[in-house]
Amino acid sequence: MKTKITLPILICAIFLTACGGVTPYPTQLTVSPTFVIPTISSPTATSTPTSTPIPWVTPTPETLYGYPTPEIMVVPTCGVDGCWLNFTPEPQRQDITFHELYVGKYVVRNWCDSDPQVRLLASCAVIIASKNTKQAEIWGYGTAWLREETGADLTGNGIPEIVIGTWTGAGDGGAGTIVYEAGDTLEKIMSAGSQDPGMFTDLNEDGSLEYIAQTRIWSQFCLTCQVGMRIVYEYQGKAGYVPATYNFKDKLQFFDAKESLDLLAKFKKQHPNMPFHFQSVKWDINNPSEDDKEIDQYNKETNWEYGQAVSTLYALTAHYLLIGQKSDAQDVLNEYFPPDKASEYMLAIQQDLHGLLTP
Repeated sequence: MKTKITLPILICAIFLTACGGVTPYPTQLTVSPTFVIPTISSPTATSTPTSTPIPWVTPTPETLYGYPTPEIMVVPTCGVDGCWLNFTPEPQRQDITFHELYVGKYVVRNWCDSDPQVRLLASCAVIIASKNTKQAEIWGYGTAWLREETGADLTGNGIPEIVIGTWTGAGDGGAGTIVYEAGDTLEKIMSAGSQDPGMFTDLNEDGSLEYIAQTRIWSQFCLTCQVGMRIVYEYQGKAGYVPATYNFKDKLQFFDAKESLDLLAKFKKQHPNMPFHFQSVKWDINNPSEDDKEIDQYNKETNWEYGQAVSTLYALTAHYLLIGQKSDAQDVLNEYFPPDKASEYMLAIQQDLHGLLTP
């Protein structure tokens, strides 16, 4: 009886050894038509925060298809102004090109519509997600992308940032930069619009990088007035990145005040009896105000030097305000306007620069 039990066991052992052991039947990860989320472990960081930005390009792992939400991502074909492009076929997840990165516990995707009909302004988005966290979506009218600073510790607090660039489609002032702090919770610490994408640099060498971007501001009360200047955003703890150009006026050359003052003095000397007027945005060529008529007359008499002088005065005042020299701004207005108008224009220019001035 003992021999009968041992022999079958011995035969089985010989058989298993010859066949290399028992191998389970391989199974493939498949994606169902209903886009059910595969069971996967929480992502771990593949990038370590560094003081130097690290560029990246990685394909999306197939195992993260549908992570972390089951909703089908459909590229929008209509905006607030209605439909302006016809997509054939309607693009969904399978028609989208993905790129992906892990930052801390967050999965960061950059994806664009790959419909062949869209050749110029393909819709792009950046998605930031983590389990049990509401997904953040950042869209660009023409494009949205992850900037090369993503994964770096920009603020010096040991937490990496996710940096996103956007483009609104505007020819002037259409660039945007959005920064998220990828800590235990996802915190937006900057959202800045500018004429062109800016750069991060440590101006005061305190270990926290500032953001500098060329910005153009168009006046909301003066038809022909604008100011273009580099705006500095500084990281200020819980407040995040805030405009603080006034803190760095000794670090950067923002504008040449002397050149503007000389131009104004020269014009006033040549035309001492010409009062200055800021042309109203309500200007109507068919029904001009008395001030508008004077402006038109003075421009013709001076070959448009009058308009240049007025625009220079606005820009000079705005520059003074942006670097925190309010008294100089008021002085230059007082020199070229009566007191009531000088006070009125000071308030109007401050409103034009709202959100960019010293608190």
